Amino acid sequence: MSVIFGPNSRRVLQFLTHIEDLSPEEIDRVADLWKQTSSQTRAEGWAVVHRTTTPEERYRILVAASVARRAALDAARNHKKHDWAFWAAVWDAATAVAVCDRIGSHYNVLVAPLAAVMPSLAHCRRDEFEPRELQGAVLKGGG
Repeated sequence: MSVIFGPNSRRVLQFLTHIEDLSPEEIDRVADLWKQTSSQTRAEGWAVVHRTTTPEERYRILVAASVARRAALDAARNHKKHDWAFWAAVWDAATAVAVCDRIGSHYNVLVAPLAAVMPSLAHCRRDEFEPRELQGAVLKGGG
């Protein structure tokens, strides 16, 4: 599988396919929860993303976030919802999903609004195609 969306491309693709399934009520809930999240806390999460990724990875992660934002705009338009906070929440969540375990607890901050309606996002999972030795290193706290 190509890593077009960063280190966790498969999970990003799974996330993208479920954005269109959100109901109008779920879109409103996500927007409301995103507005309740501290902008400083979100900024700290983004800073960690920047510090823990290479320039090439950041480019791919931003591609994932851009595609997710487009999907969010389409989903919102289909339900006649126009709250930019929903699009921003999807942007944050796609970024966190793309980088996953590298950002520690900041993952939870960035995905929380979407995880409220997409419980599968509540926990960071690495792509299934990743070599087992790398998965073990992550579980043991390694790189």
